Amino acid sequence: MEILHRLGLDYELEFEESNGSPELIINGLRLPSEWESDLENYLRASALLTFMHDGIRLKLVPRSGWWYYGIKNPESVADHVYSVSLMALIMAEYLREMGEEIDTGKVVKMALIHELGETRIGDIHLEARRYIPREELDEAERKAFGDVVGVLGKVASDLMDLYREFEERASKEALIVRAADKLELLFQAYMYEKFGYRNLEAFWETKENFRDFFHNKFLATVFELIKALREQNPSPRGDR
Repeated sequence: MEILHRLGLDYELEFEESNGSPELIINGLRLPSEWESDLENYLRASALLTFMHDGIRLKLVPRSGWWYYGIKNPESVADHVYSVSLMALIMAEYLREMGEEIDTGKVVKMALIHELGETRIGDIHLEARRYIPREELDEAERKAFGDVVGVLGKVASDLMDLYREFEERASKEALIVRAADKLELLFQAYMYEKFGYRNLEAFWETKENFRDFFHNKFLATVFELIKALREQNPSPRGDR
């Protein structure tokens, strides 16, 4: 069907006769009888809902690093994505105020999608990553991301480009989201310690958590203030 090619959708359509009229079934979903008059909208809506079956799962995927270090009922990956997106938005706007040319919309899009692959492979914590070659893990996340967004047709190509840009740190926007990803992690670690959780030193000692914000004075300042907040936090940090 030409419209599928135009939208870049790889669907197998099923037709059934019902009361003398053709019924259309997409991915097991039987469309309302009005589909013939507005097929393009129905196809896009079907693609969106197919995608959301994966996207919404981020609400159910726990941030496994917190669990590994003894935090009961840790935040979900969706919680993390929301906080990263919020932090990245404000950081981008402040940097624009300071005269930098930043595409804030691009920053927010990148932040919102950067963990989508984890709907398929889960959140792999630091200790587990010691046993998985970095190249293999990156390729798995890239493939999972592609499979998740692949149902969206031509939109998927733009999202894959954004994800690749994020992974490769290939733009100012990507560097902001990378920084927000780690700054949010450290701020969450501080908050958990403030609430009385212990044994989170590994998050503050892992070099990879500090590589993405020292290229910019403002982002480095955010880190310095998070560290200062932690130093002023009287909560114990040793073993329970």
